[in-house]
Amino acid sequence: MYEVVDGSRILKFSGSMLGESSSWRKGATRWIEFSLYKTESGSYVLSRTGVSLVYHAAACPLVKRYGLIECSTDKVLEDSIPCDECKPSLQAPIVFPEKYRYWAQVSEDPEAVLEALYKYDNGGARYLTNVAQRLLEMASENDAKIDGIYRVEMIP
Repeated sequence: MYEVVDGSRILKFSGSMLGESSSWRKGATRWIEFSLYKTESGSYVLSRTGVSLVYHAAACPLVKRYGLIECSTDKVLEDSIPCDECKPSLQAPIVFPEKYRYWAQVSEDPEAVLEALYKYDNGGARYLTNVAQRLLEMASENDAKIDGIYRVEMIP
């Protein structure tokens, strides 16, 4: 049984994991993690988590923009990183850590998975990020339908 978080909801299902990838690199303070599953009934569940280790001082403008909630410094993770702009101290009794951002999509067909992973540049050109490509490479090894839509694209 898998559990995937989508905002404030939890999606529970039986199935298999087709692949996962991460944009994490040494020294990163923020990154994206993808997971792709196939349910026993054949649906696809695409999960994305935006991870952040950054925390802020109360006066930082990002606290309001991101809607961050205060936290006592003794509850901040050991590997957390202070914001470069506001430079908060863990000596303060309260800081504002960034939240993980959870998103998931359930779809019946692999085309919807691929479309959800595409990004668009300012000129409207469609592309896949490296982390999305790594996810699709792994998932292609485990699912013929994903392999078929990822490796061969029909151009109208």
